[in-house]
Amino acid sequence: MPDDQSKLDRLRLRRTELAEFGSCAFSSIDLDDILLEACKAALKALEHKEAKIKVLEHRPDMNDFLVRSGVNWPEGVVGQETIGADLDSPAGYALVSEGPVVSRDLSKETRFRTPSLLKRTGVQCMVNVIIAGRDAPFGVFEADGLSPNMFDEEDVDFLRSLANLIAAAIERMRLREARERYAREQRILVEELGHRAKNLFALVQAVANQVGTDGVTAEDFKQTFIGRLGALMKAENLMFEADYSDVKLSDVVEVLLLPYQADSEERVSVDGPPVFLPSRSARMLGLALHELATNASKHGALSKPGGTVEVRWKVDDEQGHITFSWAERDGPPVKKSERKGFGSRLLEQICPTELGGRAELNSNIKGLEYTLTFSTHE
Repeated sequence: MPDDQSKLDRLRLRRTELAEFGSCAFSSIDLDDILLEACKAALKALEHKEAKIKVLEHRPDMNDFLVRSGVNWPEGVVGQETIGADLDSPAGYALVSEGPVVSRDLSKETRFRTPSLLKRTGVQCMVNVIIAGRDAPFGVFEADGLSPNMFDEEDVDFLRSLANLIAAAIERMRLREARERYAREQRILVEELGHRAKNLFALVQAVANQVGTDGVTAEDFKQTFIGRLGALMKAENLMFEADYSDVKLSDVVEVLLLPYQADSEERVSVDGPPVFLPSRSARMLGLALHELATNASKHGALSKPGGTVEVRWKVDDEQGHITFSWAERDGPPVKKSERKGFGSRLLEQICPTELGGRAELNSNIKGLEYTLTFSTHE
């Protein structure tokens, strides 16, 4: 039985080991280093050079424990060996009991079986304590002895103190990783918003520059520009509501054509399969729809009673291309103009170029027809 001086020396040693490990636990950013230092501290403080120390990480999906770290184990054990997480194993039993599990002589143990790893390495007694976690235990901290009755209650208390420091270190690292992940996400969000704003402003500038000024009044220019800017705003609002993820093509059509269906929904018929568009594609299609609808309301099928518009789209599943079509019927005779304004250039050149596709604009006896083919990917 140890004398008073031996007890005092033992207490001092354990205090020192806890202090030194605590410093590592709250400064290191490498979990494997932290776990290894905990195992070394336990081995030194327990004063049994032949003892085997290990950290068992619980893997609920695998229903087992991985030997995540350890000292005094043969090569090939740490990082590779596993132990079952059921009630038949000491570690599994500890999870259920939610407290330290001490087996002073495994040959006499009746609560659980001795894992093959312990049998192969000559372990005859063991102590394991829970390493707590935020939502569930991280695992088990275990000391194994090569002869019965190697560990006492003070050893159990010391191992619990180490396990609590391990748990605190793991939680610190979890919070650190969460902060770093949040910071990365914020940087990406800022960059993405900057990129989107740059593209949007460039598009607004292009719209302003391309609105014709020859032979038009300032009021005409203002109304034309405001109308096209409004189309961009409607498309942008759709994307904002979708958190800038892909938006439904049908939603773009509905929002842009809603003002032209106020009198009767039968004037504009819409048909097509469910399709999602990237943000840039949605913006460009919104501009094209605004141009077509504005022209139809001023000069085409929607400018007179009885005129109708058919909006259709289909998807080429093999190539992922969308073919979007606009067809006016029963409107006034189409007047061909030798001079093409921005509206025609937008439909025939700008939209297909920006979308990496192709377009065709025709005026025939039936009415104006427009076809735009583009990829569903940006």
